[in-house]
Amino acid sequence: MGKSIVVYITADEKRVLGGDPLTLLVKDPDEQKQLTTDLGRALRADIVQMKNGDYILLAKEGRG
Repeated sequence: MGKSIVVYITADEKRVLGGDPLTLLVKDPDEQKQLTTDLGRALRADIVQMKNGDYILLAKEGRG
């Protein structure tokens, strides 16, 4: 079973695109961290912080 990106969190509005996955624009770094942690727990997703500071949440495909 693979993983897919379920949420992308960024502070750069140029990286907010429509479609899948859900992309959230959150400019406050503390709010980004808290939201990422909360969503990661709720979705049982792995959290990855990218070099550009954005976060991606990865969940197993077929979860339910």
